[in-house]
Amino acid sequence: MKHLHLSNRRISRVIAVLTFGAALAVAATSAGADAGTAAVSTADVARPTDGPAFPVFVKLPADQAAHPDARQEWWYVVGHVEAHGHRFGYEVTIGGGQQPQAIASITDRTSGAYYTTYASYSPDRTRFSTTELDVRTPSATLSGPMDAMRLHATLPVGAIDVTLSARGPALYNNGTGLMPFLGGTSYYYSLPSLETRGTLEVDGRAYTVAGESWLDRQWGTWDWSTMDKWTWMPLQLSNGDRINLWDLFAEGKELAYATVLHPDGTHELVGVQPLAATTSGFWTSPATGQRYGTRWTVKIAALDADLTVVAEPRGQERLGAFGGTYEGASTVTGRVRGKPITGRTYVEQNGNWHPNR
Repeated sequence: MKHLHLSNRRISRVIAVLTFGAALAVAATSAGADAGTAAVSTADVARPTDGPAFPVFVKLPADQAAHPDARQEWWYVVGHVEAHGHRFGYEVTIGGGQQPQAIASITDRTSGAYYTTYASYSPDRTRFSTTELDVRTPSATLSGPMDAMRLHATLPVGAIDVTLSARGPALYNNGTGLMPFLGGTSYYYSLPSLETRGTLEVDGRAYTVAGESWLDRQWGTWDWSTMDKWTWMPLQLSNGDRINLWDLFAEGKELAYATVLHPDGTHELVGVQPLAATTSGFWTSPATGQRYGTRWTVKIAALDADLTVVAEPRGQERLGAFGGTYEGASTVTGRVRGKPITGRTYVEQNGNWHPNR
């Protein structure tokens, strides 16, 4: 059994993480400059199949497989790759449940071009294994062990064909991998450091690419009708920190918080200064009329972090079952604990983002 390595003054904060309902109450203090933090120490974590100290409500690699009893379920991968200096971002989402779907996007960050496609399928045209990671739709598949997952997706302009190898510990959102979410509950973990190699094909040209990706995995019982809007960021920072950040508007409340995974496996639940007031660089989609930000200031008091996130190019909206959603490949610059930092992220925006709405 793994043990908690904590000073006495932090035990009460850890209880907030380990108590299911109370964890997000801690994060709800994020609007203040002295937002609280909570930490679970897992210094001996070395592999993604290991987890932080008790309790963790997901089991790896078993929970890579499908959960047919879940009302909602998806596998979501974003990545940043290069081919001899030519930079790309990509995103693939495979959704299970009663209405399986697949979404794929490629952002050519060198040329500024953006390509995306969406399709939904009847269940008889898909396969979702309940014993191992093997999810298949006609346009996107994800399968294999955690150190050699194979991701393939097709778009009208080309294809994504890469191998994803998990490195380092997994990130358990909320510190436990289970959280209250949109009137229900969600199991939720990430594999935030995936060594990535393979091929992107765009407009008839194949690029041999390498880089890093992030896998998000959620399933549960939430109710989409309770959601107003959110901004989400999977931050991969140059100091080794991986940050799963939310600014969620739902049920008349705003909740801005992040789960931080440090390189030694330590998880921290921290407050985030709400993003809406500092979101800028607005872009209006000609396809949906939705308005999205493309520049953000991210401040996390517990990390002494002041970051600037910029989506390039601006027009990175995908279409899907819920209309338009922004999925923007982005860069990160700034400072953490007084030291310069760089990084990469994707920024997901659901809903109409504007500082006065």
